[in-house]
Amino acid sequence: MPTTSIAPRTSRKSWRLPQRVLAVVSFLGAGSLLGGCPIYDDNDPYYSTPASRGSCTGSGCACDSSFDCPNGYSCQAGSCVSTSPSCTSPSQCASGSVCGTDQRCHPGTCQTYGCPSGYACTLSGGSVSCVRSGATDGGADAAPAPECSADSTCSNKLGSGAKCLNGSCVAPKDQCSDATQCPGTAQCVDGACTPQCDATHPCPTGFSCDSKGVCAGNPTPCSSATSCSGGNVCVSGHCVSPCSGSGGGCTGGLVCVGGGCVPNQKPQFVCQTEGVRDACAAGSLCLRHSCYIGCGGGDAGADAGASCLGADKFNVCKSVQTASGTYSVCGSTSNLGTECDPAQNKACTGGKVCIDGFCR
Repeated sequence: MPTTSIAPRTSRKSWRLPQRVLAVVSFLGAGSLLGGCPIYDDNDPYYSTPASRGSCTGSGCACDSSFDCPNGYSCQAGSCVSTSPSCTSPSQCASGSVCGTDQRCHPGTCQTYGCPSGYACTLSGGSVSCVRSGATDGGADAAPAPECSADSTCSNKLGSGAKCLNGSCVAPKDQCSDATQCPGTAQCVDGACTPQCDATHPCPTGFSCDSKGVCAGNPTPCSSATSCSGGNVCVSGHCVSPCSGSGGGCTGGLVCVGGGCVPNQKPQFVCQTEGVRDACAAGSLCLRHSCYIGCGGGDAGADAGASCLGADKFNVCKSVQTASGTYSVCGSTSNLGTECDPAQNKACTGGKVCIDGFCR
């Protein structure tokens, strides 16, 4: 039931009995006519809640009283004037408040008041906040800073062979070894999932197609001392498209890291213990954190490969060596190579790179 404030009474002696009787009679009479609580027009600004006062949304709106203005504004000389603190970034407002598009602090969230120029209202962890668009310097309103931007940083933390993938350090044992561990059609290149490319499948912004058909090139290298053109931002040495916060706005399988959209380099593991069924279906075993159909023990001969013939892609029975032993599983002529493997510290030489276990 809508209510209105009543000024505090200064003295009970000023009330007389006839007035009380008249008030009670008037109240009961009105209640009987309306059949219950008084009904007011929700659109009447006098009875509406503070969040829905009138239709004014900011400074300059015409008003007769402060009640015609939104929260944080007062009516001065017939116009709504903000009484909220000014701001240029969300960090300048108190907890529970937001710096809106009008560069004023308002109680509430950016879903109602928006964000100042250069910031985007971003949903993360179930709540919304203003995050600096394309921020990479780790400021108060930026997305969490990446743990790393180069492999060398990770080598100092986790030892030789560690890589910086998606802004975090990944040890060799947790890097990819085969394309089956990578999202989409990406291939595993030196432990990092890397998009494939050709004349009809270009690389994402900041990357270029090399002679091996993977997006490992860098057309416009950058650093903290250089800037990117076209509104792009520098992430791990690449000028890439900007994104907002950890959640994103990235498309095409890209992920938001350090304010920029980069390929998803981390492998997707489905099992843990090599050589056993683990989380794999019957007849399959876990190998390099992926499930493969077993095709007999010992060497991979013609008879052992019979169980792979019905497969569309992985129709070759292969003998694969890993850190835990040798296994025969269904693969293809282009995957499950044994020439190189980050988990076994087997690297390629002579300028070649490791792609899905083969030195190319």
